[in-house]
Amino acid sequence: MRNRLRSAALLLAFALVGAGLLGCDQGGTSPPMTAEEARPQIIESASGLQGAATTFDQTPLARLSEAMMTSGSEGKTVSPWGKALTSGLGAVLDTTGGDFNYDASTGVYVWTSDTQAWRQERPADSLILRFPESPDAPSNNATFTLSRYETRSVTVGGSTEQVPTEIGASLALENEGEIFSVDLRDVGFTFLGIPQSFSLDVTANPLAFTTSLEPGQNGTFQYEDRFRNDGQPVTATTATVDLSPDDAEGDESTPVRVEGTTQVGQDLAIEYAADVGALSALEDASADEISDRVSVDVLLQGNQVATLRYDGSAEQVIVEYTDGTTEPLSDLLREIGVSGGAS
Repeated sequence: MRNRLRSAALLLAFALVGAGLLGCDQGGTSPPMTAEEARPQIIESASGLQGAATTFDQTPLARLSEAMMTSGSEGKTVSPWGKALTSGLGAVLDTTGGDFNYDASTGVYVWTSDTQAWRQERPADSLILRFPESPDAPSNNATFTLSRYETRSVTVGGSTEQVPTEIGASLALENEGEIFSVDLRDVGFTFLGIPQSFSLDVTANPLAFTTSLEPGQNGTFQYEDRFRNDGQPVTATTATVDLSPDDAEGDESTPVRVEGTTQVGQDLAIEYAADVGALSALEDASADEISDRVSVDVLLQGNQVATLRYDGSAEQVIVEYTDGTTEPLSDLLREIGVSGGAS
């Protein structure tokens, strides 16, 4: 049951993140496409995803990230130099009680290569870290600034956590300027501790990602995100989450239905809907029951060319084209150039 529900959630998450496919303009009537016709058009329409990945690999942020990693038999892991940078922060940042105390941690801290340790250079209103962008850099040419950081105590399931409600951060390199920034704001919670609003902007020039959640009417929430590469749209998602109380008193809320569309480029889109409340009420959902309550349609220029469904016997998500041809979603994603499991 857990694997089946995970796969149902994967169908929905795949659509929400926009990691895979699909478009939704109202188009005219045309003969249904065969898999042979639709598949190359899907791959071509989703080329912006691979283009964005290539763009990121060429950014200064990717270069700095690569310097923090090392390759081994278990794949990429944090390098000894990266571990020294991050673990050393524990000696200068205030984490009394197990939580990061921003106000007590502000100041300008510089990395000292000789001692492999951080030292405070001077007080400041923000948290500023200066360090070399790589082990071979001759100076501390990278600057991370955390200019805003606020949290709120949120209790969910009897556990209380400090959840960030406002973050303003940036990373800059000498002679290159700002290469990365994060702006989180307008975070709100229901009385149950469930997020009901936020706005988030993440930039790694020339890539930019914006997302937001806003409360609507009658227990609905509106989710949106936009991903751009040098100003050109790569993906865009609009979704509605409908909540309703589990009991007459309305003490708890559970997502009952999610509907939305993820647009990829100009021609490709995913339209999806999930009756999450009905699905979670099933004790042992079969593949057919999952498919009855989760629908994901693939469209090209507004015309449906395929659907995604869960294959219980193979325990993987399948692309089923309108001519009846099927293939594992993971195979299609591999052709598109999107990594990650979809089984």
